[in-house]
Amino acid sequence: MGNNNIEKNILDIITKLVRDRSAQAQITTLDEIKEKVSNLTDEEFEDKIEILKTDDKYKDIRVLSGKKGRYLFSDNDMTLKYAKLMAQIEENDVKGLIAKTVREDSKIYPRPTDTTVFNKSPFYLEDDVLIDVIEQMKDEEEYKDIQEVEASNGALYLFSNKHMEKIMLLDLQNGLK
Repeated sequence: MGNNNIEKNILDIITKLVRDRSAQAQITTLDEIKEKVSNLTDEEFEDKIEILKTDDKYKDIRVLSGKKGRYLFSDNDMTLKYAKLMAQIEENDVKGLIAKTVREDSKIYPRPTDTTVFNKSPFYLEDDVLIDVIEQMKDEEEYKDIQEVEASNGALYLFSNKHMEKIMLLDLQNGLK
């Protein structure tokens, strides 16, 4: 009976942390959880994660695997798409984040992405960092589809040539005049 109470208390601590952080638009790293329940072995910790993934009481708790780690969030307060975005930010995958955003805008809407969007929440990239990252992306095969186009006012936009063509952009721009 005592072990069940201890396990429930540990799961309560974990889920409260994850739900509270998700309500604040933040994902929770495994390290942050381990800080709160530091007395667990790695095996015991993994057992708790499995319970969170399978027990209906915790059906809102999701585990997301990134390139550098795993993250938890509550889908009561955060979408999977936003959680993935936050994981990329957590992992400092700025190039991947920019590419994903640009590709989605180009495919779904279709429209180019105003680069100033990356200066705002949740990205918060400074102009010099953003320009440097865009320059780096030009030299990497993985990002060859990400292209630049400049508006008549000098504003820089990005688009994916997998989903849009430069001629389409010019037609859009001319239609706005």
